[in-house]
Amino acid sequence: MTTRQRGSAVVADDDSRGPGELPEASVSDQLREQFMRERARREFVTASLRSHLAEQPNPRAVRACARRWINDINHLVTDVVGAMTQEHE
Repeated sequence: MTTRQRGSAVVADDDSRGPGELPEASVSDQLREQFMRERARREFVTASLRSHLAEQPNPRAVRACARRWINDINHLVTDVVGAMTQEHE
């Protein structure tokens, strides 16, 4: 089994597992630990976003808040990709 880098995650080329499933037993302990850290971080961020959305007073405010989060994330992606592109040039 070979692996490839996808962003900060290392992914197996023959990765046939579903979302949230652990990597195969043949994957090293280091990759398993990285997978668990990334999964925990994602769950923490998702729970924080859900909590913030739940604090909104009405459905319209929830949708507006979600649009702002989406815009902020898209701007972050643009910044990170730009920085990565400059590093590799």
